[in-house]
Amino acid sequence: MAIETLNESAVEGLLKGINIPPQPTVLRTVLTEKQKEFPDLRKIGNEVSKDVGLAAAMLRAANSPAFAMRQKITSIPQAVMSLGMDNAISLITGLSLRMALSGKGKSVQLNRFWDNATNVAVICAFLGQRLQVLSSDQGYLLGLFHHCGIPMLMQKFEQAAKLYDASHVAEESILSIEERELGTNHAVVGYIVARSWSLPEETREVILNHHDEHLLKEPADRIQLAKHVGLLALSTHLNHSYYHATADTMWERIGFDVIELLGLNSDDLSDLDEETKDLLSAA
Repeated sequence: MAIETLNESAVEGLLKGINIPPQPTVLRTVLTEKQKEFPDLRKIGNEVSKDVGLAAAMLRAANSPAFAMRQKITSIPQAVMSLGMDNAISLITGLSLRMALSGKGKSVQLNRFWDNATNVAVICAFLGQRLQVLSSDQGYLLGLFHHCGIPMLMQKFEQAAKLYDASHVAEESILSIEERELGTNHAVVGYIVARSWSLPEETREVILNHHDEHLLKEPADRIQLAKHVGLLALSTHLNHSYYHATADTMWERIGFDVIELLGLNSDDLSDLDEETKDLLSAA
């Protein structure tokens, strides 16, 4: 289901029974500050510090290998100043969405989902800079958000949880399974969530197209989008390789195209695999 074919009534139909949480006040305040001619980083830090949960999550993330800080970050003002505005706001946005979508009744499966998304975010931030494809803040935001449509669909459809458990070993594309069983897919829903939270258009486009295998084979005039999709696919694969002994069926279909698209070879992939293992073991 292509997003360009969706009119507003179609979007309303897709979202019936799905509650997209509004941006929290702290995020709205931070984004407003960003739009000023001379944003005040101290004000951004002070706003985040008011939210204890967000502040704690931001300190954990800022000290993760994704941002490679030279010294331990011990306060939110220090985190904002050290990360810089773009990194800080991407982090605040991503963590705010995770908190908003996690809800009050956290399930084991939802916790696993966000743990996995966080790992992919760390890898994507690292690889984005390592391969000079994407900045660390954009990579982190993309890794954390790319599957945000999944918890939304789990909220609406009781059968979604079992469907996602089974999809890991299915040879069929997860989007095809979702379309057949649910009548929509997490890429489209994720795009709508990202749009409602005012994410950058480039990030929204990757979320929408992150399962487009044809794009990886024939990017044509969408080479930048294809590289970002490929970067996300590689990050997801390396995360799978670290945590699971099972075959990565999606990578078996797209791996060659991703490696070629990113200008890598088998030795490069082996090196990145080792670097990712070190990264995750230090997280």
